[in-house]
Amino acid sequence: MSRKSWMALGGVGLLVAALAVWTYLVPHPEPQQVLGGKRYSVADSTIGDLLAFDEARALLDRYLPGLTGIRQLAVAEPLSLQDVQPFYPTIITDERLAQLNAELVQLEPSGVVLYTAASTQVGVLLDDPEARAIVDRYLPGFSANEQIDQARGFTLKFIQKFDPAMVSDEVLIHIDQDFEALAKQRAGQS
Repeated sequence: MSRKSWMALGGVGLLVAALAVWTYLVPHPEPQQVLGGKRYSVADSTIGDLLAFDEARALLDRYLPGLTGIRQLAVAEPLSLQDVQPFYPTIITDERLAQLNAELVQLEPSGVVLYTAASTQVGVLLDDPEARAIVDRYLPGFSANEQIDQARGFTLKFIQKFDPAMVSDEVLIHIDQDFEALAKQRAGQS
């Protein structure tokens, strides 16, 4: 065989080895579940819900220009637009609210990802303050660990293999229960 043939055969061998490592050694999380999301309206949706859903936020920017740039709006996130209308009468007019509401009720509900110990990467959990708090409640100091960045691509279920005493089945069950409650709350189901 020629040198080129050996090199090609070696390259194919490396590719097969890399594929085997990827298939058998790298953990593959379970598929994510998505809960049906909230419906939106001017009267029933909080400002926080509208700001958190990109399509709703775009409608806010179109019909109530300047509102999302108001610094004090963060304090009003638990309130509805109707609740804060008296404080911003030039921005939040009855006509603009009616136009906005007509489009909000047409939006498809936003889906809410249900985090699980087996399907959600640690990096996703760390980037979500509420999910990070749940994990830290059952695994104190988890998110503050100096080596946590190395685990961002893994799931909690995979990490359990390295410390089954700390990351026990019972702990993961409690975490999953809290994740489910969080997703239901976010989807407006609780």
